[in-house]
Amino acid sequence: SEMATLVAGVRLAREIIAGAAFDPYRGPELHPGPASQSVGELEAFVRQHVQTLYHPVGTCKMGQDPQAVVDAELRVHGVMGLRVIDASIMPTIVNANTHAPTVMIAEKGADMIRQRSAIAHIPEPVTLDLIQAG
Repeated sequence: SEMATLVAGVRLAREIIAGAAFDPYRGPELHPGPASQSVGELEAFVRQHVQTLYHPVGTCKMGQDPQAVVDAELRVHGVMGLRVIDASIMPTIVNANTHAPTVMIAEKGADMIRQRSAIAHIPEPVTLDLIQAG
């Protein structure tokens, strides 16, 4: 689980900083503090202090499987009129700043909305029956 990975990360950070190479630089552990050793204590620390930073992406899976949030036209499954048009639909994070690809996603999403809107407003063809007076 993600929680187990984060707790393992706290333990690994402690192990690294305990190495002799850090002796000249290491002070006392401030957070979570040396008294916090159990899984429960470390999980509580993670829940209270860990946060997402930088450029999270990929939180809204695209597809038709039960785990998917949006379809190929960025429409949220089961919610009429709602689309997700941001970095959360990226399947993986790009190896650069996420701004440009997010703008491209927004442009494509806007095109999808405009196309759907244009299709919805196309009037039905009008047919005229002309009767020739004779």
